[in-house]
Amino acid sequence: MSISILGSIPKDISRFHINLRCSESESGDIALHFNPRFDGWDKVVFNAFKDGSWESEEKIRRMPFTEGHAFETLIGIGAEGYEVKVNGKEFHTFKHRLPVQQVRAIQVEGDVSIQSIIVIG
Repeated sequence: MSISILGSIPKDISRFHINLRCSESESGDIALHFNPRFDGWDKVVFNAFKDGSWESEEKIRRMPFTEGHAFETLIGIGAEGYEVKVNGKEFHTFKHRLPVQQVRAIQVEGDVSIQSIIVIG
């Protein structure tokens, strides 16, 4: 199974995030938090929110997104973790911290324009 997200990044971006949530509640668990940050120390932060607390962050100090450009992000759900590709290039695998079967919703917020989200498989 995978999730394809097509969108574009504005020129004045600060950050955005994509969450795979285990419930629609704002206080519920998040199996995958994918958070590109354009803050002068451009990075992408991966994390999970479990039992009311954020776990340890995984910071990738490369930015696969370009301000003012379109993108495609593909989140593949593998046996070991979430395999993230951006614009056709492997980016990072975030190991499962919560069972995939608990994921119930996709949430996108922040400085980003989304054209489509397609769940495949």
